[in-house]
Amino acid sequence: TLASIAKGTQEVEQLIPIPNPRLWSLDDPFLYEVTVSVRGNPMIEDRVSTYFGMRKVSVVNLPGTEFPYVALNNKPVYMQLTLDQAYHPDGFYTFPTDAFTRDEILRSKSIGLNGMRVHIKVPLTRKLYWADKLGMLIMADLPNSWGAPDADARQESEYTLKAMIERDFNHPSIFSWITFNETWGLKTDNKYLPETQKWVGEMVTLAKTLDPTRLVEDNSACNYDHVTPTDLNTWHAYLPGYEWMDFLANACNNTYEGSTWNFAEGYKQGKQPMFNSECGNVWGYEGSAGDVDWSWDYHLMMNAFRRFPQCAGWLYTEHHDVINEWNGYWRYDRSEKYTGMEELAPGMTLNDLHGAFYLALSEELCQDVKPGDTVKVPVFASFMSDRPASNLQIQWTLRGWTRLGETAWYDRGSREVPYTPWMNKALEPITVQMPQTPGLAILTVALVDGTQTVLHRNFTTFVVKDGAAPRDEKIHVDGKNLRVLRVAPQQFNDAKWSLKQWNVLDGLKVNGAGSGYFEYRIPWPDNLDSNAIAQATFRMEASAKQLFGKDQENATKQEGDFMLGGGTHDPSRNPNAYPMTDEEKFPSLVRVRAMGELAGSFELSDDSADHRGILSWHAQPRDKKLREAGSFGYLISAALTPEMLQKAKEQKELVIRLEVDAALPGGLAIYGENFGRYPLDPSIIFVMK
Repeated sequence: TLASIAKGTQEVEQLIPIPNPRLWSLDDPFLYEVTVSVRGNPMIEDRVSTYFGMRKVSVVNLPGTEFPYVALNNKPVYMQLTLDQAYHPDGFYTFPTDAFTRDEILRSKSIGLNGMRVHIKVPLTRKLYWADKLGMLIMADLPNSWGAPDADARQESEYTLKAMIERDFNHPSIFSWITFNETWGLKTDNKYLPETQKWVGEMVTLAKTLDPTRLVEDNSACNYDHVTPTDLNTWHAYLPGYEWMDFLANACNNTYEGSTWNFAEGYKQGKQPMFNSECGNVWGYEGSAGDVDWSWDYHLMMNAFRRFPQCAGWLYTEHHDVINEWNGYWRYDRSEKYTGMEELAPGMTLNDLHGAFYLALSEELCQDVKPGDTVKVPVFASFMSDRPASNLQIQWTLRGWTRLGETAWYDRGSREVPYTPWMNKALEPITVQMPQTPGLAILTVALVDGTQTVLHRNFTTFVVKDGAAPRDEKIHVDGKNLRVLRVAPQQFNDAKWSLKQWNVLDGLKVNGAGSGYFEYRIPWPDNLDSNAIAQATFRMEASAKQLFGKDQENATKQEGDFMLGGGTHDPSRNPNAYPMTDEEKFPSLVRVRAMGELAGSFELSDDSADHRGILSWHAQPRDKKLREAGSFGYLISAALTPEMLQKAKEQKELVIRLEVDAALPGGLAIYGENFGRYPLDPSIIFVMK
């Protein structure tokens, strides 16, 4: 398009018709490229390039409901966001390269998120560029103060808001402005005064006057103190996974036009979208969770959110670890953490917990059942999509491990699933028959379409038992007569460790740090003839054992306020911490000796905690504290020779010593039938002739 410019003109407006605009969206973040040039005699050409995206941000009801949702181009978006504090260990506030800035957006997209909340800082323009380019929604926070809202603080907030909107107005990725966070900088003598609330409302009005195209939130609330006007009704909650169902039920029951829930005194809800704007387990435990497996609680939380479509989404704290919160999807240096889900439900990743199609199963992720029980497993379908889908099926498999640590398959089945766009409702339960023998069962489900494309995976687990495992048991398995002698982990007769020895939850798990040994003396049964034994194996679940800060003999309580930079920077000092499985390994090696002879050497690759520690999570008392939650080990089996057995019979006891050498002092943890991954106590398994 060409236009003449009269001499002396300072501004020129040129209208360019776009009859069939291609809209910017998450799936198609289309950007129009623009080049503007000025030239004339004797002026040489001056040129500038830019871009823009065309899209609409609004509020619509989730189809078929009265639940207001944030909408992009008139289509509701189920918000699945993360808190982005945007720190980096090398530059702190500064990223090392533009590629790293880009990759922050790609990381979020790679696990199925659709938005990020750039937290209490003006976003980097290059991050906004990559959000525009790659398709990521942005909530933009106004930086806050921590002092009283005096004249200087108000002036600074107003100036920053104006400059922030002026600079970033044209980024299509930004869908909302947030003027304050958690009432920071809004309290006078620890009170949120009515005149301050009025000013906050005026800040919202100012933002909407400067930018009527976006949603504006008064305060990302953790104190139930929204004021009006606000376009969003969000809240913060940090809870253990098992508390989310009750919390969400209460939040949804109290969210309606005219309700005072989540609003300051004198203010009421309108028809704003209600959703979470900070969540997780990080502050859900007494003194914070420290560095812990967040994925188990996260799984419970996702299942709960999807059962409440009144809640228009969630925002997880947080994208990556920071110095006082170690619950990021990634480490502070952006190295990987591992959830372990893929080993329990093959193919499952975090994307399955963020899918448009979702099947939420039982409210509990692990529950006790008895052998042979018929269990009806609830299924809630949350389909946050209008995409075409046909011939949907649920396919399920029930499998797990026996008390011998052996893999077993129990049941499988499938059935059709009705589908309509934006469907959120309970389906007919899945009925499964539990195994007749004790063990641990995992029910995995897959939602597939007519082409057998998997749209979603999920699972739940069951501890199948009727009392503790017998110490001496005769069983028949796969045509073989077995006799099993079991010993509880804490029933060792001798132990010596260079750093420390201690037990967890009265001995459900025992730990030795450094180098040393555990020794078990198992009485030889009077009626057991060693000549009648065809084969014998010692089997247990074990891992390396790192001595974390909280377990050191001189460990002291963490002092100071993390949020103000106090305390220690060692996350393992937190009493709840058990660092989540990541790229950094802590290996060990255990030698199994029977009757003084070497029966085998076994590498223990790590001291891990994640979803695979099903029994460790299930054993946790629900008292806002964690005891090595999610920790688990590796199955090791050592063959016992006839000479070892004969010697044991003669001495009337089988002596098993588990040694860790000083050459690799990685420690040793021994798990019992109620802790770790396998429902297995340390066992001697005899195959009888």
